[in-house]
Amino acid sequence: MSSPPQQQARRSSQTPSQPSTRLRRPSITGSGGAGPSAIPMANSRLAASRMANTQPTYDFITGRSVNTPVQPLGQSGRQSTVVKPDIGNEDLRAQVKTLQYELESFKQERDLNNLRHDKELRDVQLKAEETFRKAQAEESNNYVPRRKYEALQRELKESQDQAINQQNALEKRLRTTQEECRSAKEEAEEAQTELSSLERQHKYQLQEIESKHATLQKTLSDLRDDLTNKSNALQTTQDRLSQKETEAGDLESEILRLKAQTGDADTLAVIKRELSEQVAHIRKLEFTNREQSKELKHFRQIHKAVEVVEEEKGVLKSKLSVMEDMGKQLREAQLQRQILEDERRSWTSYLQNEAGTGKAEFESPEDMARALVKERLENASLVQRMGAVQPELLEKDEIIKTLEEERTKFQSEMEKLRASGGGGSGVDTRAKQRLERQRALAVKEVEYLREQLRTFDSEEQTYHSENQFDEQKAKRIADLESLVDQYRNELQTLNPESEKLEKSTPAPPQSPLKRPREDDDDHQLGQLSRKNRKLQDDLSKLHSTYALLQNEHAAQQSQLSSLQQSAKTRILSLRSNPTADAEAIKQSTLTTLRQENKDLLAHLESRPTKTVPKSTLDSLRLELQEKDQTIASVEKRMLRLKQIWGSKSLEFREAVFSLLGWKMDFRPNGKFALSLNTGNEGDGSEVEECLIFDGEQGTMKVAGGPESAFGLAVRPLVRQWVEGRGYIPGLMASVLLSKVEEGTVVM
Repeated sequence: MSSPPQQQARRSSQTPSQPSTRLRRPSITGSGGAGPSAIPMANSRLAASRMANTQPTYDFITGRSVNTPVQPLGQSGRQSTVVKPDIGNEDLRAQVKTLQYELESFKQERDLNNLRHDKELRDVQLKAEETFRKAQAEESNNYVPRRKYEALQRELKESQDQAINQQNALEKRLRTTQEECRSAKEEAEEAQTELSSLERQHKYQLQEIESKHATLQKTLSDLRDDLTNKSNALQTTQDRLSQKETEAGDLESEILRLKAQTGDADTLAVIKRELSEQVAHIRKLEFTNREQSKELKHFRQIHKAVEVVEEEKGVLKSKLSVMEDMGKQLREAQLQRQILEDERRSWTSYLQNEAGTGKAEFESPEDMARALVKERLENASLVQRMGAVQPELLEKDEIIKTLEEERTKFQSEMEKLRASGGGGSGVDTRAKQRLERQRALAVKEVEYLREQLRTFDSEEQTYHSENQFDEQKAKRIADLESLVDQYRNELQTLNPESEKLEKSTPAPPQSPLKRPREDDDDHQLGQLSRKNRKLQDDLSKLHSTYALLQNEHAAQQSQLSSLQQSAKTRILSLRSNPTADAEAIKQSTLTTLRQENKDLLAHLESRPTKTVPKSTLDSLRLELQEKDQTIASVEKRMLRLKQIWGSKSLEFREAVFSLLGWKMDFRPNGKFALSLNTGNEGDGSEVEECLIFDGEQGTMKVAGGPESAFGLAVRPLVRQWVEGRGYIPGLMASVLLSKVEEGTVVM
């Protein structure tokens, strides 16, 4: 027959309606009790009162009485009413108590069986009623599954359509990005080829201009040398001419004097002959002077042309430097763009590889940085929590060590009791009961500690998904748990032996022990600890969220400060510039169109009439004003272009006339006429002596027809140069030379 504490433990394990509150006890932090055989207890009022109520008043090891602590008023009053039992009938009372306890347990088991049978009967009735109601509902509502199936089918179709649309949108976006990248590459290649072609063209033009400049410089230096020589010769000729003129004057005066004196005919003939020679020489010198002045004028024009070419060379050099700078900037922009493209491609591939599904988990590196900051904050909070849990684990290790020490003490005491035999059987029974109670408490305490360790391990595994918690500590805890299991098995093997010894020895009368008062403080403490843990988790989450928001706030503040600094930069512009005018026109047009649309809608909603709203008339007036402004700007532009064309055409005609000797006259329909300066501009004869070229048809005509005087004069030259050789510049040069030889061209 088992002892009453064991039956009470079995009863508490069999009845599900009485949950044990021992599993919610707080952890033991120290040892408490009144002797060396006491187990470690919590230093609280509840634990002290429970220990005082469960400890005996006599220590069977030392043989001395134990001073019991002062009990509360209610407990002391209840204990004062208990009569001190007699030693003779204590055994009978214990047997009566056990029989009453067994009878009550049998009654409770019978009541539990009756309740179980009633519950099963009610469950069967409820199941039958529920099946009957389900059958009726199925008979009355056959269309409900069909509706559900159709609804699920529609939802499936919608989800499939949505997935297809999303896939199409993503493919379209990918294609657009690829097209943009391809077009950007093509534009960059075209710009590079155009830049290289422009660079080659400018280099070729620069080389050509440099060669022309070198030839012109050489020609200019030669002409300058010739000019200096001819100017020196002219100066000497002029000096000689002045001398000859003075000599001629002297001779004339001498002739007159001689005429007046002698009047010799031979002398006069000699003087006349010398004078005629001098006059011919003077005319020759004057002709040479005119030729040299013409050459000097021509050389001056060539010098001006060389200066113009030098200026053009400087302009082309500046343009070439600008183009080189633009090419350098373009290369830098292409390099920067390539770097950014490579960086974007590497980020995209990295994010896709990290996601593992082929689709990017993060839209941008900013999202990845935000997630990284969030993970760092969560890791910091978990490390903080681990630091808070670590002391508790150390405390649990200390408790396990103390329990091991107590177990060794209990084993030594049990061995002493076995060696002592049957002496002190009443004390042995009481000590055994006390040890049984302490063993039950220790078992419950160990189970509670195991549950706490499991919860800690589960929390670590959930918060550290990569199993990064302390494996050595977990291994040590598992070893300690296995050791506790071994001790429990040994205790379970020792229990039958102790029962056999108890049956072999007569049980002495046992003094009734007062049952300790059950208190609900452990249950409340467990609930409060769970609430505290939950609130700590929420607080850590709020801390991490707050830190993440602080980082985002700092980033946004930096962006706002940069935007404010950029906003402080003022862009100067004219009060009336084309961009502002165009924007004002667009805004006014948009405002009038909106008002017109609103008025037209109101007009259409009302009854139809033959009139139009005033906003429509205003918009038409604005359109007319815009058209008038456009026409005025176009006319002004055309006038400016005509003026520029007139000045440039005049410069071009003068340049052609000064270089080639032909006057150019532009005519409508892409035609122009070339005529010579014959000096007869007033009588209109220049119209008959000109060549008319048609640029669109590629033809040449003679003014006045082929049978005119000019046509008959140039016919052999046309046959020679145009029909024979196909070289029109040769025709023009030959016509010019023939007219110069005839003396009809004004030089």
